[in-house]
Order: sequence, then C-alpha cells, then structure tokens
Amino acid sequence: MARPPWVSILRTAGGIALGIGSAVLVAHLMGLRWSDVLASLRSARPLPLLAAVGGTFALLALQALRWWWVVRPVLPLRYRDAFAAMLVASAFNVLIPARGGDVLRVQYLGKRTGTSRVTLLGTELLDYWSDKAGWLVAFVVTCVVSAVGWREAPPTWLVRAIGLLALLVLGSGALAVIAQLPLLRRLSPRLDPGPRWLQKLRSGFAAHDRRSLLLVELVLAPLPWLWEVPVVMVAGHALGLSLSPMVAFALITAANLGTVVPVPGGAGSFEAAGAFALASAGVRHHLAFAFVLLYHLSLLLPIMVAGVGLVVLQGRSLLPGSLATRLRRRRRGAMLEPGRPRP
Repeated sequence: MARPPWVSILRTAGGIALGIGSAVLVAHLMGLRWSDVLASLRSARPLPLLAAVGGTFALLALQALRWWWVVRPVLPLRYRDAFAAMLVASAFNVLIPARGGDVLRVQYLGKRTGTSRVTLLGTELLDYWSDKAGWLVAFVVTCVVSAVGWREAPPTWLVRAIGLLALLVLGSGALAVIAQLPLLRRLSPRLDPGPRWLQKLRSGFAAHDRRSLLLVELVLAPLPWLWEVPVVMVAGHALGLSLSPMVAFALITAANLGTVVPVPGGAGSFEAAGAFALASAGVRHHLAFAFVLLYHLSLLLPIMVAGVGLVVLQGRSLLPGSLATRLRRRRRGAMLEPGRPRP
C-alpha cells in the first residue's frame, strides 16, 4: 500500500524541526546571543565563500570518482554520467532524511539500465564502507601533516570518535569477509549459494579484486576528505578565522557525525556539531556558529540548485539511452563466450 504524501511531508518537517531544535539547544548551552551571530553573518566576506562553493563541486567530483570506480564493474557508466547521478542524489539527500537520495539513485539506475537493484545496492554498500575507510586514512594523513607543519595533536574527543569509527569499519569489513568464506558456506548449505537476492548482493560486494579495493580505500576514498580540509580553511577567512588542518578536519568530522540524526540536509544538527568542534578549539562561540552555518549553506544550496536543475532539464534522459543497449550487448557477449554455457 502506497504511503500518503502527507506522511512523508510530516516526517520531513518533523526531521527539520528536530535538527533546528538541536541547534537552538546547543546555542543556548553555549550561551550564544543571536545578535552577535547575526552581526558575524553580516560581516562575512563573500570571496572565501565563493571559493568554498567551487570547492564543493570539486568535492562532489572526487566523490563521484570513487563511486564510479566502485560501480563500473556491474554498471559501465561514463564518468560524466556518474557525476550527474551523484549530483542528483546529493540534491535529494538535502530534501530526504537518512541519505534517501542514495536509495533513489539505486532505484533510478536499476530501472533505467535494467541492472539488478540488489547488485547495485551491494556496490552502494561497498562505496559507503570505502568512504568510511577513507575517512580513517585521511585522519592519519592529517595527523602527520599537523604534527610536522603545525606541531598540533588531535583533540581527545576526535581520537575517541575516530576510534569508534575504526571499530565500526573493521567490524563491518570482517562481516563482509566472513560472508565470502567457503568454509562458512560448507557449514551452512543455506548460504551456498543462498537465495537469489543474496547472490546478487554478493556479486555487488565481490565486483573488485584486492588491488582494485586497495586503490579505492587508500587513494580514491581519502581524496574527498583531504580535499575538504583546505576548502574549510579557505572558507574560514570569510569571518577572519585562521584554521589549522587539524581544526578543519575536526569540524568536518563533527559535522558528519551530526548528520547521523535523520534530518534532511543535516539542518541544525550539522551546525550544532560543527560549532562544538570549533568552540572546543578556542573559536569564539558566536563566530563558530555563524561560520558553520555559512559553510553548510555553501555546501547545500549550490548542490541542491544544480541537482534539481539537472533533473528539470534532462529528466529521464539524465543517463544516455544507449547505456541500456551497451549493457545488453555486454551481457550477450558474456553469455556467448567460449566455454560458457548458454542460458
């Protein structure tokens, strides 16, 4: 039974209210005066923020590069098509809580290309896991750069947060490896080969060999995190803030942890967590809150406008019509390879 539209609207409105409420609560606990925040917003210089907008699209391009590499064994997209799909998904992530835009991307690509949506979901989960592994690698790189160039150590809360993230990444990676072990399949015949949906999900996980996965996790996945650090540092000059790489990375980490709250676009929760990170680094509270708000807007508004505009302009032709034809030819060629039985 289809869910009435008013239910989705009500849930979205409730999520936004929850996020804004959390931001107001944190502002109250920080002892902010809104007049100081507004004065800081009015004094912001536009050029660093415009540079941050350009950096946002470069950040999206790096995220699309990672996702394109992960998904291409099961869906041979061109990079520009992957970038367009990532742009649209990011725009809908602003409007739908809990990263619903990524789910819509799987649905859209599966319907548009005829590729199994469960297989695409497997690659999506692999991409999500790789993104978190890249987060850890970027933290190590930032620690080295900060220790050498700034003689700065990470704050205690950041070390604890990254440690928890490492446990989650290692735990999920171990489960994925165990699920592929032949011994487990022999001990449990139900898992060998398992139901059809499980086979398709595994095919998404197993689309890459070890060298390809190492390239994703050690090079492609850390790049967006490392790129965003100087973007934050440049954007900080809009309010006269001179942020070190470690403080910028702490802001990025806290803001992303804040988006765990199922709020569309992280409205409010992003500001609350990011302001906490800056305040703990010694930034005056009203400046911290104002800057995180401006930086969040520089991330959301351009992506949302560009993504929605792309949907309006291209609609169902967002991906080329020849893609489904290429996929059919690829599958037909694979079935007719010598030594491969016909279906």
